[in-house]
Amino acid sequence: MTDISPHAIVERTAKLAEDVRVGHFSYIGPHVQLGPGCVIDNSVTITGRTTLGAKNHVFPMAVIGAAEESPDGPGRCTIGQANAIREHVTIYAGADKPTQVGSDNLIMIGCQIGPGAVVGDHGIFANCTYVGPAARVEDYVRSSGFAIIQAKVTVGAYTFTAGYADIDRDAPPYAIVQGCPFRVRGVNTENLKRCGFGEDDIRALKDAFRELFDPANDKPSAKALRKLHARAKNTHVLRLVEFIRSGPAPAEGDDG
Repeated sequence: MTDISPHAIVERTAKLAEDVRVGHFSYIGPHVQLGPGCVIDNSVTITGRTTLGAKNHVFPMAVIGAAEESPDGPGRCTIGQANAIREHVTIYAGADKPTQVGSDNLIMIGCQIGPGAVVGDHGIFANCTYVGPAARVEDYVRSSGFAIIQAKVTVGAYTFTAGYADIDRDAPPYAIVQGCPFRVRGVNTENLKRCGFGEDDIRALKDAFRELFDPANDKPSAKALRKLHARAKNTHVLRLVEFIRSGPAPAEGDDG
């Protein structure tokens, strides 16, 4: 059965699985749904039309599902399974489209996820990372502290954003990005190894990065992309090329 502190407020129309735990002084709003195995620590606020899947752990002082304009606004927020949402995290609800967080993410102290943002699976977001409204963060992304992902930009899968990096445009997958504004510094080799990438895949990505991201200019030319796409056989390299080509049109560049 549910374990709800007598000092918590759970609205009557909220839907909680039988084994949910809710700590002291937490508030669960009337349109909230909490899946099996969720642990809501003390002093947490979950409001809006918010759904949490199974086995999420929400730590003290986190706020999930509040609208930026009004805590009781009509926004929606969907959280997957087995996320650790640490202290003082704020996940805003989306009005036009729901804010979405996938599964198996670690969202550390003080992070903010803006309304309408989409966060994938298996991410690790260090303290005070900011994900702007309608931004998109793909799977297996890592961030260091105080990284800023601006509104409506995309961070590709397996990428690492260094501390205080300002992601003001789409960041390619598999990369280490650093700076304000950011620059591509290389392939996120250690993360790829931990995620099971083999040496051949990593070598192919390193070769592709050397070809695409000149130290003086990390915006690949359209011609360089076409050349690499024409001969690339590695699926990850092809994914990298397609990601870049799907963004703003690259410069034509020279034939090199």
